Amino acid sequence: MKKRRWLLVASAGVLLLAAGVSAALFMSHRRDVTTTSEAAWEAYKEGVANENRFYFKEARLAYARALELDPSFAMAMLGLARQSKDPAQGAALLKRAAREKGRLTERERLHVDMALAMTEKRHEDAVKIAGEIHQKFPTDTRSAQLLAGNELGKGNSDRGIKIFEELLSVDPNNAEAYNQIGYYYGYRGDYEKAMENLKRYQFIAADNANPFDSLGEVQAYSGRYNEAIENLNRALAIKPDFVESVAHLAVAYEGLGQYARAIEMYEKAAAMTESEDMRRLYLIRAMRSAFYYGNRPEAIRLAAKARAVQVDSKYAELDAAYLDAVAALVEGRPAETLKTVESVTPKREALIARENLPPGWKPHFPHANTLTAMALEAQGKDAEALEYWKKNADPPRPYGNFEERRAIYEARARIAVALARQGKLDEAEKLIAENRKWNANWAPTREAETTVAELRREKVLAAAK
Repeated sequence: MKKRRWLLVASAGVLLLAAGVSAALFMSHRRDVTTTSEAAWEAYKEGVANENRFYFKEARLAYARALELDPSFAMAMLGLARQSKDPAQGAALLKRAAREKGRLTERERLHVDMALAMTEKRHEDAVKIAGEIHQKFPTDTRSAQLLAGNELGKGNSDRGIKIFEELLSVDPNNAEAYNQIGYYYGYRGDYEKAMENLKRYQFIAADNANPFDSLGEVQAYSGRYNEAIENLNRALAIKPDFVESVAHLAVAYEGLGQYARAIEMYEKAAAMTESEDMRRLYLIRAMRSAFYYGNRPEAIRLAAKARAVQVDSKYAELDAAYLDAVAALVEGRPAETLKTVESVTPKREALIARENLPPGWKPHFPHANTLTAMALEAQGKDAEALEYWKKNADPPRPYGNFEERRAIYEARARIAVALARQGKLDEAEKLIAENRKWNANWAPTREAETTVAELRREKVLAAAK
């Protein structure tokens, strides 16, 4: 699992994995945490272990217990803040931790400062503090994750991998480092190196559901669907409520073209998750599968179901408007889709303008581009639609996860069809070939690929006459 493990800092694309530190010692001359209660320390260790496993509910309960046993336990405050479902509660916990800084170790103080910088959207400060932690405490996982995520956000995946390799040089059994390296290679389409690292992760943490989930997710997005389904089911055998594996099963079925099964899995994940944001997101993905399936009534049902989920976020109004735009498109009202997207664009830009974004970071909204392109195509405005597909195929910033990569992939397929119909078959086939380096068999783009192949066949037959 990768996506829900990251805490998104505003819209800045700065990512910090919600995994625990690699080691901590209780009340010794090398102590990494400050607490007066051995029972609180034991609860904290349990929280760290569960966070490392990505068992977030269990981690939250353990951190809360540690804090009950020692109300001044700053690192337990940070852990609970990371796992809190209430942003206000998380912010309050961080402020409490900051008040304890005078009695903390240097490492703890730096972690408090880094967490505050992230919450307050001070991107450059957070990265600077992470760099200081990484230099002084080379086995520290959390700072390495922030630094590597920052590099990935700038398109420097090689540097991101190097940071984790540096971590492994001093902590060879750091399971999460192998997990992250595996994902970075998976994003790039280097399947063999991805599997090499993820299998090392699996070996180190064989009793954990997450290694099997990570393997399955990368395989699902790489077109190894049967292997993905096997590994994801193994994850669920270890932890039946591991919701991310259910959602990744949906991806595998979607790639196979088994859309009804994909919808079932997305809806199951939506019912299982504790997060209202994720509940809505899973339902939106189910709706997308129904759209590809050509099942209009099902897509309409799922759009309404997603719209009914109440999300407490400053972006909730925008999300709801986009859902209305999707519903209009599915119901055959593309002009209304375009009108809705256009009406919310100023609100979206105003919200983004208020964010403290990293230098050079450029906003990108692939889902809005996709909606606009499809609505224009539905009106027969293919040339205008093509410009929006091009925005997705060549985004202004590097992609940082499989969903962002998927937007590129599917836009390339649409552009390939347009090029092929213009007689530019070599260019079209080049785009298809680039896609197949990531995934050689993705059902949502199969129709586009078939169209390009048929146009090539017609051209060859015509030349042979």
